[in-house]
Amino acid sequence: MTKFTTLLEQYALLALEKQEHLSLLLGEYSWELDLDRGVIRFDGMEYPFQALGTESDNTLTWLWAWANEQTEIPDELLRSARELQAWGEREGIEEFTLPAVDLDRADGHMISMIASMISGASCHFRSPYEGGAAYLLITGREIDAQPAFDLTRLMHRFTDLISLYEVNHHNALTSYLAAKEIPFSELVGLVTARLASGEVLSVEFDETGRALSLNGALPAND
Repeated sequence: MTKFTTLLEQYALLALEKQEHLSLLLGEYSWELDLDRGVIRFDGMEYPFQALGTESDNTLTWLWAWANEQTEIPDELLRSARELQAWGEREGIEEFTLPAVDLDRADGHMISMIASMISGASCHFRSPYEGGAAYLLITGREIDAQPAFDLTRLMHRFTDLISLYEVNHHNALTSYLAAKEIPFSELVGLVTARLASGEVLSVEFDETGRALSLNGALPAND
């Protein structure tokens, strides 16, 4: 297992909860970027952002914003990306130090989930354009103030995660529960926890850490 995969398992559900915060706050929305002021606007609300990097549909690579020589992004909006590069160098995380990374190794969503946690951003945002997409880190108190996962949203995001990425299901879930200080019990592969919503989560795992059932049902994307 690589360091990057370990970090993904540690942070993915926490980062997806951040994404859920943004979804709860905005609902359906339109958006625009203001590079001069360094803010992103959502139907009248605006939040400061940092440029993280871009995905190319043509080269199938991720390119860090600090390595993009053709960018017109002001230097101040590259601060977080450069801090993450320095962090990657200290921790030995190649995906954060290489200028470009093949998407089959680490895509923009994976990198952004880890980056939002390490940087302390409120969430990340994918800004599509013809031929690819840019990824941003956003900060906003209103985003942070949204409620934690309830049972339905946690199960939905968890099944999305394990269907899209090669992670240890057990590690991903228990890392989230531990980080949120949600007490859980584990007996013969069955993890049970009571969420902040008061709802009870139960997930059965096999000996390899793969989820077999969520609250008695097969994972939705299995």
